[in-house]
Amino acid sequence: MADLSKSFRPFVTWAGARGAWPDMIFSTRVRFARNLRGFPFPNRAGPRQLAEIRRLALAAARETGLFPGGHYVKMETLGPLERRFLVERHLVSHALAAALLPAGAAISGEEDLSAMINEEDHLRLQCLSSGFAIEEAFKAALKLDEALGRELPFAYGDKFGFLTACPTNAGTGMRVSCLAHLPALSRLGRMPQVLESLSHLGVTARGIYGEGTYVLGDFYQISNATCLGRGEEDFCGSIDRVIRNLIRQEISARETLVGDPFRLKTEDAVFRALGLLRHARTLSYEEFMQNLSLVRMGAALGWAMGADFSTFNQVTLLLQPAHIQAAAGRELDPAGRDAYRADYLRGKLG
Repeated sequence: MADLSKSFRPFVTWAGARGAWPDMIFSTRVRFARNLRGFPFPNRAGPRQLAEIRRLALAAARETGLFPGGHYVKMETLGPLERRFLVERHLVSHALAAALLPAGAAISGEEDLSAMINEEDHLRLQCLSSGFAIEEAFKAALKLDEALGRELPFAYGDKFGFLTACPTNAGTGMRVSCLAHLPALSRLGRMPQVLESLSHLGVTARGIYGEGTYVLGDFYQISNATCLGRGEEDFCGSIDRVIRNLIRQEISARETLVGDPFRLKTEDAVFRALGLLRHARTLSYEEFMQNLSLVRMGAALGWAMGADFSTFNQVTLLLQPAHIQAAAGRELDPAGRDAYRADYLRGKLG
């Protein structure tokens, strides 16, 4: 565990609270699903075919020159904690981390670009950017897609576009998503209506780690639900409009929470949460995220919370279970992790 974690920077670049609306939009991701012509999809491919796909993909990733100081990972060489570490960094999915057959990933030194190999598709290419930065993330992901496309024979059909294992990804194969922090809408009980309206717009909301994960700390990953029927720029524009509308709704909800009759109750909740983070001796990740959500909102409202959004973003990642154990340099039981987390926070916020 220590060897892998030490090869990654302690400061996660794409979580640096840059870009637009860093108090509400943690990060932006653009992802392309691609498959290689002449090979079955991963769920139908044998071990030798998967190993060959991985060999070709890793070689192509090196050839692009877009992974300077990068990491070229074969999943079977990693232990459970190392796999979890990569999931927590949002560099591989839960599905890839659980892979039993040949799979891997190429990850840039800045961790803004990565290519998952033999997940649901042969390739899942992604760019992560800080804050609300759809255009920036799209251009970087497209550059990676085009560079790999010059090295590898992507499967493409005139009728359906890029061919993918799941029909909902066919066409552009592109998902545009923003990790949005929406505590005021959640606190006012408005999120069920918001989520229902998003579904009517062809937009889906998932948990903090993407598909199949639960909402934690009032973070929602907002993305297009389908990839077919429109061009990449249209999908980018659609998600841009949706996110701007969500930002307006969250601002309105925050204004409600600091007006009568909610202000005193809001202040009490925020400063109680800050006190807990500053003084707790043991803290689970779920409790940490629940209270950090309120503290982030307090900082967005202009109240003194003792740290900036870059610090909040970094601790959101660095205090996850596998990261705690990487920092400690050893495996810890849940009680040990909770004590370490609380101690770390007292140093940051005390």
